[in-house]
Amino acid sequence: MLVSAVSTVCNAWRPAAVSDDRIKRIMKLGVSAWRLNATRFGVARYTDYLVSAMSRQLTPNDSITLFAPTPILPQIKSQGAPIYERTVGPRLTNALWENLILPFNCRDMDVLFGPSYTLPIFGSGKKVVCIHSVNEAEKGQHSFWYNLTYGLKYRLSAKVADRVIVNSQSNKDRVVNHYGISPDKVDVIWLGVDDKFKPLEDDQADTILRHTRVRYIGEDRPYVLFVGTMSARRNIPTLIKAFAKAKKQQDLPHALFLVGQNKEGIPIGQLARDAGVEDSVVHFGGTFENHGGIIPIYNAADLFVMPANTEGFSLTLPEAMACGVPAITSASSSLGEVANGYAHTLDHIDEENLSAAIAEVLTDRQLHKKLKERGLERAKELRWDKCAKKTLAVLRQVAES
Repeated sequence: MLVSAVSTVCNAWRPAAVSDDRIKRIMKLGVSAWRLNATRFGVARYTDYLVSAMSRQLTPNDSITLFAPTPILPQIKSQGAPIYERTVGPRLTNALWENLILPFNCRDMDVLFGPSYTLPIFGSGKKVVCIHSVNEAEKGQHSFWYNLTYGLKYRLSAKVADRVIVNSQSNKDRVVNHYGISPDKVDVIWLGVDDKFKPLEDDQADTILRHTRVRYIGEDRPYVLFVGTMSARRNIPTLIKAFAKAKKQQDLPHALFLVGQNKEGIPIGQLARDAGVEDSVVHFGGTFENHGGIIPIYNAADLFVMPANTEGFSLTLPEAMACGVPAITSASSSLGEVANGYAHTLDHIDEENLSAAIAEVLTDRQLHKKLKERGLERAKELRWDKCAKKTLAVLRQVAES
């Protein structure tokens, strides 16, 4: 077995203030960071932001070591405690690498954190895993093969972990019921929004927003926005049909802008043609130099829609709200926990009620303004430093137990 170890500090650190309530025992935190080898969406973005925030919370004597099968690019820059990268080969499938390679290379860590659903199933050492959703609990959401592989891997990781972190109470209920985990073992910690996500209000704002609309939509016209992986579970076909109905009934000038990878191969173009809005549906599945590149896209939107009926915790929903974009989403699952009272929420999203909601928010500008203000208010409560502080408390408790 070829094992290469690369230990580099990703950036010069600066001392971080230590609060009185923080346990001062030095901690060596390991992170199973294989997701960082991919595009920084979803769980990879969660890992990126959380590791950065944890480095701000830790002391310079603590350390974070990121384990991955290939070099992590771009590197996560330390903002306090040093962040090391340990590249451990050979490169295998994620499950094989995490179970056959990782355990032998992280034995010097006080605790290993799995931010992406999984941990080594075998081997000693203290471990904490984050389970972001239990979508396999929904019938018809995934194939039999998915449930037999990923679903089983997630369940076993939760069982072998000393603690399980989830991002909402509804997700905790699912982990407890579907995985058979004691509720005392599960901690609810909400995710965050980076401070960079905010309304653009400087002298160049109008120019930037106009340029963004022209660049992505092809002309300076308003748009309804969705950001996330395209999937049937997130009701993308329903969104296209609902948008088309609202556009025709209200004679709306808007386009529908879908941002995210289309891994399931949803026929976006065909759905748009069938609905008669082929000239108003735009899909961008590319990447950004850094995640901050999506901030103008949020700001330029007239409405954000997250049409899933069940979701672990959508990072894109609070990001949109933080940028001052009114939102429509589900009143159930984690989405409802974040959005009820702060966005236009629907008990169960279908084509009819989603179309009516889109039309209502876009034509009632008083409602539009109210939702914008309420969304901004909600987003202030969701910050990565809060998430990091609570996550580190769990990790320290496990490390010192």
